[in-house]
Amino acid sequence: MTIPQAQNDDERARIALVAEKHAQARELLRRFDLDCWLTFTREGSDPLLPFVTGAEYLVGTSALMIFADGPSVAIVADYDRGQVDGVFDLVHAYGLDWREPFRDVLTDRAPGRIAINTSRDDHGIDGLTHGLWLLLRDALEPLGMTDRLVSAEEVAGRVRALKTPAEVERIRRSCDITVRIFDDLTGMLRPGLTETDVHAILVERMQAHEVGPAWEASYCPSVTTSRGVGGHTAPGLVAIEPGDALRVDFGVRHEGYCSDLQRTWYFPSATDPRPPAAIARPFEAVRDGIALAAELLAPGMSGVEVDSPVRSLLAERGFTFTHALGHQLGRLCHDGGMVLGPDNARYRDRSRGTVEAGMVFTLEPCVGPIGLEEDVLVTDRGVEFLVPPQRELIIVS
Repeated sequence: MTIPQAQNDDERARIALVAEKHAQARELLRRFDLDCWLTFTREGSDPLLPFVTGAEYLVGTSALMIFADGPSVAIVADYDRGQVDGVFDLVHAYGLDWREPFRDVLTDRAPGRIAINTSRDDHGIDGLTHGLWLLLRDALEPLGMTDRLVSAEEVAGRVRALKTPAEVERIRRSCDITVRIFDDLTGMLRPGLTETDVHAILVERMQAHEVGPAWEASYCPSVTTSRGVGGHTAPGLVAIEPGDALRVDFGVRHEGYCSDLQRTWYFPSATDPRPPAAIARPFEAVRDGIALAAELLAPGMSGVEVDSPVRSLLAERGFTFTHALGHQLGRLCHDGGMVLGPDNARYRDRSRGTVEAGMVFTLEPCVGPIGLEEDVLVTDRGVEFLVPPQRELIIVS
């Protein structure tokens, strides 16, 4: 694959990053005895496009094929050609109908097992709509290839989950910016501000740092006092009072990749500068749970094996949490199907997956008024915190 010399820096970076993902995909196809990974898509339909083209949008019906052996092929409408030139080895830009070049490629290459963009459990790779499935089936029937289709989950899930060095650096930069914004916020906090006021400060700081929210803007950041209700909620009109804790769940999206961190502040009361047990005890439990998770998290572990000891530790301290200990992080805030979670009906097979080096996870066993969340990279030796973890309550003087 040749990167066109006339491209600007951003375009060249996009093409270089996707080249890494295509190389990764070819290795995975061979590993799982698959001949072709087919992303069949059209306007606005597939969350995997950034990994396949480096962009987020194709308008016309498109068949994007990466083969275990031989050149990759993109069949796109003529007005979409600019999205795939330099990314795919061969590009067929059609004017009227995609079916003829699509069938010609499959007849020539004769793949035995064709992995398509469907998944029962992973929303991040389940882009084939029912209507597109009908179109694909009708196109393949004359070739006798409908029985060759399988889910691309083994390949696509890992292409999404296993970050290349370039992807890790983009996530790391998003985390660094998030920490700088947290530091900005610390200098602006004072009693009397409402949750909505704090939300507005963080939105302004995102604009100043030229980044966007990592998830839905109405509740990114999620801001709650210790007298509010935590979780994925919009900020309210509750004002911060002395003796309160403040919990902020926040991430940014920068260069196409997300961060997802939580921090907790404490506002001392006039009578006692120390946080009360109702705040100090859950903080210590969550902090220690994250430290234990970081010790356990390593290649070869299942999500359940990491989650269970942390859940037990918090239970010994008198606390419980119902959500997963952690989720994957990347182009999406909730990125990849596997989670570090319990073996239950809520998470099903998602928590039984195997951790691999290159995955990036959050660690967030949050309870009560305390929001701590860290982002970590799994390496062959264990984990690396992408930014320094919060070890003590941030005291607002």
